[in-house]
Amino acid sequence: MKPTERYLRSATRGLWGQAKRELRQELHGHLQVRIQEWRLGGLSETEAERQTLRELGAPEEVRTGMLGVYTLPALGRGGLASLLMASLLIGILPQGQAQVSSIFAGSTQQGAASYLDFTQLQREFQKSGAALAGTPQQPTLTVPGAPRSPYPVASFPGSVLKQEGKTYLQTDALVNALLNSGSDLRLSGWTNPTLQAGKIKIGIQTTDWRVSNQLYGATLYTRPELGLGLPLTLLEPNGDTQDLTLTGNFQTGKVYALVMPLQSDWTSTGLGGEVLDRGNLMLTTNIAVAKPGRVTFRMYSEPARHVQPVTSLDGFHDLLDPLRKATTRVRWSSQQPAPALVLALSGHFGPDAYQVLPGAHVLKP
Repeated sequence: MKPTERYLRSATRGLWGQAKRELRQELHGHLQVRIQEWRLGGLSETEAERQTLRELGAPEEVRTGMLGVYTLPALGRGGLASLLMASLLIGILPQGQAQVSSIFAGSTQQGAASYLDFTQLQREFQKSGAALAGTPQQPTLTVPGAPRSPYPVASFPGSVLKQEGKTYLQTDALVNALLNSGSDLRLSGWTNPTLQAGKIKIGIQTTDWRVSNQLYGATLYTRPELGLGLPLTLLEPNGDTQDLTLTGNFQTGKVYALVMPLQSDWTSTGLGGEVLDRGNLMLTTNIAVAKPGRVTFRMYSEPARHVQPVTSLDGFHDLLDPLRKATTRVRWSSQQPAPALVLALSGHFGPDAYQVLPGAHVLKP
């Protein structure tokens, strides 16, 4: 019997029926996500499993906490169970790895974005053998072994945020500077992701999917072949969106992106009796972590109602070409669904940042 199976049996002992099934399913999902994070960090499957179970602690402690939840009335059990699981698993990072808290906040200049605590970032850079010197408005980073180090962190409107007495640096500013220094930059994990530049590792403390969404989105910004001139943007989380679940060969804990065309800013103007439709075509992406055999993305409601995953990048562009030349806005329908690319992300800021995943299917609500 595998160690994970022994752990699950011990942690659910004393529960019965639906309560036992719910706890087992939730706990198993968290364990698989964390094991995958350790695998991405370089551990073997056996080592990743052992480290994950060691982090979570004795199964008896998990069982004691969950017994308290499942003896409550049915109302609120699910939320309390998730909260307890979060308290057990949030903040787990490899021993000795740096940790920097993050927030997702609005900026008057640039809209909403993810930010990192600048003071913590400075301290953890130093612990990792690197340096982040200067003021938040004009910092310079030094990464051992990077071809262009030290390198200034470019300042732009909204790159620095002050909130509740703390100063934050936008994650995009840090990522851009690390890339410009020539560092080999990699990202792993979803909850509490790890940003690795050469030999230094910075763990980011977050449970907000928007932070991880933005970090993984940055791995795609340097891939011009995705849009062939079309801008790629992240989905606006507060817009008119809905969940879109795909089924297929999705691996638990692995990170995937959904890329779709977005027709925006369309207007109709009367000119000499002729109506002209004008607008912009761009690509939008949402990024999520998978469960066994499926992954749920957020996507704008209008194209999400009719989606057709495409099996190759060339096929995707073949379907985009008519949209580039369209003089009227295309209305997606079952006869003309919106083309979509499903990408398996490696977390590497490089040519191998993604692979197109064929064979994905939309799960109809």
